[in-house]
Amino acid sequence: MSKTVETYFYGQGRIYLRPVGTVGNGGWRWAGDMSSLTFGGTDETASHKESYSGQKSKVRSFSIGGDRTLKATIHQMDPIILAELLRGTISEIAAGTVTAEVFPATVAAGDVIKLDKPYNVSDLVITDSTGSPVTLAPEHYDAFLEHGSIELLSLPSGPALTQPFKAAYKHAGARQVAFFNAAPKEMELRYEGINLAEGNAPVIAEFYKISTAPLQELALITSGNELAGMAYEAECLSDSRRPANGPLGRFGRYVQINPIE
Repeated sequence: MSKTVETYFYGQGRIYLRPVGTVGNGGWRWAGDMSSLTFGGTDETASHKESYSGQKSKVRSFSIGGDRTLKATIHQMDPIILAELLRGTISEIAAGTVTAEVFPATVAAGDVIKLDKPYNVSDLVITDSTGSPVTLAPEHYDAFLEHGSIELLSLPSGPALTQPFKAAYKHAGARQVAFFNAAPKEMELRYEGINLAEGNAPVIAEFYKISTAPLQELALITSGNELAGMAYEAECLSDSRRPANGPLGRFGRYVQINPIE
């Protein structure tokens, strides 16, 4: 009788994703830093209790299906991940120059104006609407250039400037994610990990077909001493392209890699 060897697990590693149906061995993308990844499942059962003994004892219980889920905490905050978790699309905004962006018809001290291209604004100049434009001196407003926001502190006492004001500025490029304007995607997930509890032994876990649930929470204001994390949840589906009784299964597999001999 062979003796059971103690084996423990403390995992770290990288997680890769690609769309289901990708041809060949390529197309993978690293999903970024994740502090947790767990797999679990529940069974749906049918059962029967007998009706002849007076005890109503359960005499049959068997599985008729089940749900398999993946859960993770993602710390990678970039447009690609957000688009996947919020079922959105990404668009690129090119850097450029604005020459005469018109403010509201009448503004007063205390008003806040948001520029149309609020992306790391530079070279901001605000003028009035006269034939020979007069520049509004910077002491009359606070400009939060990184967000393209302007707060009017005061207006010149004289001579009065002609409204509406106009803004000229340069702005940086940006990438934006529109929320929930794309269909959900089925993905393939691969975990390439190391087991710190067993001398950094390499392991692989693969899930062939997962359907990601919408992001449950997006923390935009954080406190304390920990970085924000996004809760990721996906349902593991059966990949009918694979043989039901094959060595890889239809849902996924876990591989414990042997040492080099």
